Amino acid sequence: MKSFQTSLGTRLVVAFILVVLGATSIPTILQVRALYGRIHEEARRRMISDLEVCSLVLDRKKRTLTRVARSVSHNMYLGRILAHDIQAPAKAEMIKGVGKNSLSDADRAEVSFLTIVDGNGDVLFRSGNEFETLGYNLSSDSFVQEALKGRSAAGYALMDATALWEEGLIENPLPGPGGGPPGLVLKVAAPVFRAPDASNALPGDGRSDAVGAVIAGYYFNGEDDVLRDIFGRTGGVASVYTVDGLVNSTRENWIPTLPREFFTGGKTAERRIRNFLDRGEIGGYMKLRALDGSVAAVFELRTSTAFIASARSQMLKNTIFYSVIGLLLAMLLGLVITRRITGPIRNLQKGAEQIGRGNMDFRIEASGHDEIAQLAESFNVMAARLSQSMREMRQSKQQVEDYSTRLKSAHASLEMYSRELEKVNQQLLDSNIKLQKANEVKDTFLSTVSHELKTPLTTIIGYVSMFLEGALGEISDNQREALEVVLRRGRNLQELIADLLSLSRLDAGRLELRRRYVDLAHELRTVEEVFSERLRQSRLQILMSVPEHLPRVNADSERLGQILFNLVGNAIKFTPSGGTITIRISHPQDANHVIVSVSDTGIGMPRHELSHIFDRFYQVDRRDGREYPGTGLGLAISRELVELHGGRIWAESEPGKGSVFSFTLPIN
Repeated sequence: MKSFQTSLGTRLVVAFILVVLGATSIPTILQVRALYGRIHEEARRRMISDLEVCSLVLDRKKRTLTRVARSVSHNMYLGRILAHDIQAPAKAEMIKGVGKNSLSDADRAEVSFLTIVDGNGDVLFRSGNEFETLGYNLSSDSFVQEALKGRSAAGYALMDATALWEEGLIENPLPGPGGGPPGLVLKVAAPVFRAPDASNALPGDGRSDAVGAVIAGYYFNGEDDVLRDIFGRTGGVASVYTVDGLVNSTRENWIPTLPREFFTGGKTAERRIRNFLDRGEIGGYMKLRALDGSVAAVFELRTSTAFIASARSQMLKNTIFYSVIGLLLAMLLGLVITRRITGPIRNLQKGAEQIGRGNMDFRIEASGHDEIAQLAESFNVMAARLSQSMREMRQSKQQVEDYSTRLKSAHASLEMYSRELEKVNQQLLDSNIKLQKANEVKDTFLSTVSHELKTPLTTIIGYVSMFLEGALGEISDNQREALEVVLRRGRNLQELIADLLSLSRLDAGRLELRRRYVDLAHELRTVEEVFSERLRQSRLQILMSVPEHLPRVNADSERLGQILFNLVGNAIKFTPSGGTITIRISHPQDANHVIVSVSDTGIGMPRHELSHIFDRFYQVDRRDGREYPGTGLGLAISRELVELHGGRIWAESEPGKGSVFSFTLPIN
């Protein structure tokens, strides 16, 4: 008992702990992961937006340099001076004044250097260097080449130490062949065209000729206003790298982590986002392309993601805290429920032991209305029924013993009855053989009598017809009426004999079909000719509906005519004067049979009669006092002939609305 209680209680407590932990920890962990992912995605989207801001700031700087270069290149005096054939020293002095006067204080703050060259690429003016400018040629510079062709050019470029020193961007290059690492500049070149009214101008063919170029540049190594502007707008650390390393950054002592694949020539995106989880940062990178499309430098924007780790740590702490609270509550609730459940279970166990020992009158005390109390009540009911069943079983046992004695006596009686039944069975077998022989004699009798009656009856009908036609002399009206009655009765008897002969052949299995391909339309015309006189006397109209290209059917034409005669004759008999009989043939598409329907506008019949009208000698019971002569064999013979052809026959009818008899015939 004790071990049972401890085992069940422990399992219940563990179950509660697992349920509570699962209900609190798993959703929380999943929520933390989902929220952590959303925060990272939000940081990524924010970085994409900040990179767009950086691109706009860099583009604005490029537009500013373009404006300054074009402003100087559009100076009328500059165009005239460059277009005139003047000695280089004098031209340089004149352009120096124009260059200094063309730049406002605001323009000087925007550009790091401004250079003016003539049509040969010779340098005539440098804003950042006061030394002698003559003798330096920039015709090999791609920006100058584009400008001298009459096109503006803009892009990022790497300038070696000598070029930087010539522009006055550095004091002295380092000694050695390279002179130090190259510098990164944003460079814009604008063409200078000859003035239209310049006299003694250099040879040219009009306004479209470029006589010089103005180059404006921004030096990233020495200037940081653009990077600081980006820092002020985004709050991230803005840096610029070349393949040689860091160019400039908004943070001092910055440790560069530039992706080298930007400069390897591989296929990389123009912009890229990278997470630095070990440093708690996210970086966005953007390529800065040279005039020829190559990657001159890479711009980097780095922002902190330390708040994500902090939020994750706080959420995990909250998860652990609430899980511990849930664990304690689960243990407390498990102990309470365990005691509530195991107590009644011990009572149930005790009751089961008592009943097992044979104490059927033991009952469990149940309190409350919960499931445990209902279980105890059910146990008591079960015990009561079990006690009742035991009493009934004892009574049943005694009854079974009594029944066993009676069964032994009945078994002896059954053996006697079995022997008598064998005698009766043998008598029935003998009677069945006699009946079969009698049936054969009956069939032979019917066939013989019908055949013997057929010949004299045909003779009688022939002579009566001759009397009615006047072939044997004139007759009176009374004689004519009497002879017509004899003729009708004779024909009815002839039909009965024909039906009996057909049934006899069908029952004996001697009726064989002489199949051939029959034209149904021709058979219908034959039927119409046979019944034409009867239709005229009854004032009935017959209609036929035969589709074109009706296929022939494989049937016995004589038996097919017998089927049609029975159905049409039946329709004529039950259709009042002035009615209509319709014969319709249809061929369903892709079917191997045709459907023949004979419908009338006669008296119809109730629905419950339809299941019996094809039985032998069955006639519909009429309660309106009218008599319809017949033997009730025509429809039965028609059904057996249709089925012998491999078809089926059925009828549809309603009282007062006529009847429709339909049957199918196979084509092949």
